[in-house]
Amino acid sequence: MLTAGNKKLGTDLIWGFALPSGRAEICVGMTPTCRKHCYSRRTEQYRLKAKARYEANLRLTRRRDFARRVRAFLIAHHVRVVRIHTGGEFYSAKYARKWLKIIRRSTRVKFFTYSRAWRVPVIREVLEAMSAEPNCQMWYSLDTDSSVPDIVHTDVRLAWLMTAEDVSPPADVDLVFRVRAQRRYPLAVLDNSPVCRAENGLSQEPQMTCDRCRICWKPPRQPLQTTPS
Repeated sequence: MLTAGNKKLGTDLIWGFALPSGRAEICVGMTPTCRKHCYSRRTEQYRLKAKARYEANLRLTRRRDFARRVRAFLIAHHVRVVRIHTGGEFYSAKYARKWLKIIRRSTRVKFFTYSRAWRVPVIREVLEAMSAEPNCQMWYSLDTDSSVPDIVHTDVRLAWLMTAEDVSPPADVDLVFRVRAQRRYPLAVLDNSPVCRAENGLSQEPQMTCDRCRICWKPPRQPLQTTPS
């Protein structure tokens, strides 16, 4: 179900939950840019055991007792931090509400997630409810194909995927991720937005992981933002 750590998350503090990626029926907010650069989709192509686990997780999400099963897992394994969707997406409002229930009933666990499903209004409503929970950090993922939400709900933060040197992120972006080809040169800040410390190419931080950085799941709370569409 959930797995402890990986190369990006760290060793065992952060547990991840993944679904299959790159499929329109799952990645409902998918853009051409994110599909092209999706690391999870590539992982499934050469790690068949991981692919099978993601498919099994997808079947679990469709069960009526999914929320109860996840809650039991969190308690049994003393999980403290969860990255929802190291692969995959909130593919429906009904599925997203199951995670909302888990978050609300697991007040001692920190949750964080990145989503392009904000582009689907009925799902976005649930994502905003998640963001209002004190133990959940919601990030809206943006790229050159996604546009920018006209209103960013309180406590939602924005992450931008950098795919080329000559493309700047929108205003008010809170964090910049870079595709692998862009990590060859050091870049700590892009247009006043910090670059992910695991991807900024700075030699003094070669082993930076999410469990050490913590900005994704313990960021400062921000006031309501409005940005142009």
